[in-house]
Amino acid sequence: MGENGHGGPERSPADLERAGRAALGRPVTVQAEHSRVEPAGGSAGVEEKPAPPRTPQQIEADIEAARANLAATLDELVDRVKPANVARRTSEQIRAQFIDSDTGAPRMDRIVPVAGAVVGVLVVVGLLRRRRDK
Repeated sequence: MGENGHGGPERSPADLERAGRAALGRPVTVQAEHSRVEPAGGSAGVEEKPAPPRTPQQIEADIEAARANLAATLDELVDRVKPANVARRTSEQIRAQFIDSDTGAPRMDRIVPVAGAVVGVLVVVGLLRRRRDK
C-alpha cells in the first residue's frame, strides 16, 4: 500500500479532482489552488462565484458514482447483445406483427397474405421438382 492507503503515492486534493474530472470526461481548468468545470455553453460574460474546493472524499464519491454508472451501462449493453435476448426480442417483434397485442387474437389481415405467399412458393418448388424429374 502507498502512503495514502490506496496503493499509490500521496496526491493533493487538486490532483485528485483533476484526475476525477478527467475520468468523467469533464473539461478541467486549473485556477490558483483548485479546479472547476467549465459551463457547457461557455461563460457568455456571466460572472460566477468559484465553487468551494471539494474534499478528496467528495471526489472519490464522484469517481465511484461514475464507475457504478459505467458498470450499469456495460451490463445493459451486454444484455442487449446477448444472442438469447436478441432472439427473444426478434420473435416478440414477429409475433406482434401477426397477433394483436391488446386482444391476443390473430391478425388475419396479415396472416392470410403471408400464408398465401408460402403456399405459392411451395407450389412453385413442387412444379420445378416435378419438371426436373421428368
